[in-house]
Amino acid sequence: MRQTGLLSLAVLAVAACAPKPAEPPAAAAIATVDQAAVKTAMDSIRARYMRLQAAGDAAGIAGLFTPDGGIDFFEAPPMRGRAAIEAGLKAGFGMRKPTSLEIVATATNAVNPSTAAELGTYHEMDSVKGKTYHAWGRWVTSGVRDSTGAWRLGYLMAFPDSTRQDK
Repeated sequence: MRQTGLLSLAVLAVAACAPKPAEPPAAAAIATVDQAAVKTAMDSIRARYMRLQAAGDAAGIAGLFTPDGGIDFFEAPPMRGRAAIEAGLKAGFGMRKPTSLEIVATATNAVNPSTAAELGTYHEMDSVKGKTYHAWGRWVTSGVRDSTGAWRLGYLMAFPDSTRQDK
């Protein structure tokens, strides 16, 4: 019950801070969003992200984001813009070698034809000085369709799952 109340409070706080549109979107425009196509696009980005991380390709991951995209990882400095994302990921890959990443979406929602929100879970394995470490967590991201029609990540936040422990 407490967790539901905190989540509701967080949603209300974010909604209160969000800029208000001049007019609400027309119901017909919302109804015409192809949810399946958006889910397919987000699935593709997620698959590329996993491949690029396994390869330790910080530049490739940064290229999945909008120019002003951002990442917030637990216990890491915020990364804003592609150059900062690349630098931050490169520093992280310098400390650990990614060996495996599984990202699972539990919900994908197209807000409109050019904006999507997605959340889910992840399991990451890294090698540090020959020892394998596991990390389980949760994430939320936004997808943005650019002027060319390509989908990119606008924002990614990931944090450890408090219910899982490294074994």
